Amino acid sequence: MHVPSVCCFALRPAAGGGGGGGSGIDPRLARLDIYEGQKLRVLGDPVVGVVGMAMTAEESIPSTGTMSLSGFATLRVETGSQPIILFGDADLQIDFDTSAAQGAVTRIFGGSSDSDIADYAGAIDLQSNAVGQDMPLNYAGALGGGGQTLGFVGEMTGVLLGNPVSAFAGGDLEAQVDHNGTAREGTIVIVLEEDGL
Repeated sequence: MHVPSVCCFALRPAAGGGGGGGSGIDPRLARLDIYEGQKLRVLGDPVVGVVGMAMTAEESIPSTGTMSLSGFATLRVETGSQPIILFGDADLQIDFDTSAAQGAVTRIFGGSSDSDIADYAGAIDLQSNAVGQDMPLNYAGALGGGGQTLGFVGEMTGVLLGNPVSAFAGGDLEAQVDHNGTAREGTIVIVLEEDGL
């Protein structure tokens, strides 16, 4: 699975600091560095010679117990020459006893390459009833920020990574997004690692 580089576009701090706490450095930009480091650990990058984690072998997928994972999501909405690109924290709790998973994408921020960074209110909920490889993960939620309203509803496919399992990556590269009442194409990708690693 290929995930576009997290730092693929320069986010401009919002006027007046935009959450920079008066220091001149927007803390949301520091989160991008954290996301990029996690992406390298989980998915790797052949350009710089970093090998990603292997898919979890079927025999290594637990049949009992629970697991909590956290990481990030990146979302892209095609609006023409200036797509909206968003980032946020993501979490997923997996219950192997019931083969169910649930989580959310929260603390979302971003914008287009010619706009200031904006925080987006709302969240995207994640849910699955079929834990395993090629795992279907439903997502749904509404976001609002920077003068935009976005609605996400769909299903991504994800994989468990590591032996033993210690990460998850999933995405929908053909997402349908409601953008201010207009249907747009988009993508949603999440990368997660087991908490405490």
